[in-house]
Amino acid sequence: MPNKIAKNSGKRGRPTKAKQVEIRKDCEEEYMKYHSASYAASVLKLNPHTVEKYFREFQEAELEETNRDFVIKQHSVKNKVVARLDDILDKLDQQYRDIKAKFEESDAEEIYDLARYEAMKTTVLKSISDILQQKASIETTPTLDITIDKYIEETYGKSVSEKVAKSK
Repeated sequence: MPNKIAKNSGKRGRPTKAKQVEIRKDCEEEYMKYHSASYAASVLKLNPHTVEKYFREFQEAELEETNRDFVIKQHSVKNKVVARLDDILDKLDQQYRDIKAKFEESDAEEIYDLARYEAMKTTVLKSISDILQQKASIETTPTLDITIDKYIEETYGKSVSEKVAKSK
């Protein structure tokens, strides 16, 4: 039995922590070169399953980072758009007040102006309504970091899945 252990010594089993760190670093270098796991295993003379394990880890980390960056960008864009819509709403509201004030200061005898001012007021009010709908739609649309269950629970109170479970 001692001969068998001595014969396999250094060939099999888990590598040391230092060797694992070195293997991980080598695998990461191959991953960053866009090499396949099988090619990296052959070049590094490692077990393909070991390299695949590291490659999966790198892919998951890359995906999480990409998702996090996307969600941050999505929040930023959403906030910028909502702020811009608020600015547009303020300007339209000011325009509406200007039209209304102009109408009130004109003589009631000028009937032809009445129709023109009413049309302008209606146009501005319609624009305000459209922008308010767009703003509401943007604000209520969940970002990717909010799960559907969480969104439904925040929007409608108790989780819908709990209500469905109770009804069965």
